[in-house]
Amino acid sequence: MSYKNSIKRHNHKVHPCDAHRKQNLLKHLIDVHENKKILVLSKANTSTTEIEDKNLTLSNDAELSTLEEGSFDILISFDLPNDPDIYMKRLAYANTLALILVTDAEEAKLYPIETLLGKNLPRESVQGYEVLRSQKKKNPPHRPTKAQLAEEEAVKQGVRDKQDKIREWAAKRGEEASAEELKKVEDDATKFLKDSKADLKEKNSFGKKDWDKPKGDKKPWENKSNDYRGNKTSTSTTAKRAPRKIIMPTNKKG
Repeated sequence: MSYKNSIKRHNHKVHPCDAHRKQNLLKHLIDVHENKKILVLSKANTSTTEIEDKNLTLSNDAELSTLEEGSFDILISFDLPNDPDIYMKRLAYANTLALILVTDAEEAKLYPIETLLGKNLPRESVQGYEVLRSQKKKNPPHRPTKAQLAEEEAVKQGVRDKQDKIREWAAKRGEEASAEELKKVEDDATKFLKDSKADLKEKNSFGKKDWDKPKGDKKPWENKSNDYRGNKTSTSTTAKRAPRKIIMPTNKKG
């Protein structure tokens, strides 16, 4: 899938920050770029509505289609969507700079975006808004592998194909595709991915599934056929019998 993106590769930046200081960091970035046309996007316009500026537009992903593509200088993502495809669509509305405000909890959402962009996004801490080390998690966030991302993308593509067929069949009958039927395809795919992740998590954990367990009630070390402790070895104290000598008769001529 191709995406519209006129922002140069080195102009994508990630600003790590603490959750309680994200709002203040956003205001700071708006002040720094006050002469630019700025688009601030979030999943829901709840945390950014108190900011007002003539060169500033606040919106969310649901209302994104009402804006004109390429009409802003700077895109600031106040948070990240769960679907990386949605973030890639955001990039079409800015042409100079793309900034992401990210907390530790949102760090895992960056990896699929970096995979689609084909590069690692540089992390730049803004002076005065650095993440305190004491608040950082000791364990890094889980990042899905490329194989897992490919599987998810294949499932999503399968959903789109099935929904297109449902619409096509409905059109041939002169009807509209049922919203419930289309939703069921999405729900089935979501359940499949959820079960797949649960299976992988359990398989990688200490407990193993039934197909990984040895057959039979006995454990391998309880099987007598594998126990050589009762067999006598060369170190046994039992005296060994001397080998028997065989003497062949000889014919002596007088």
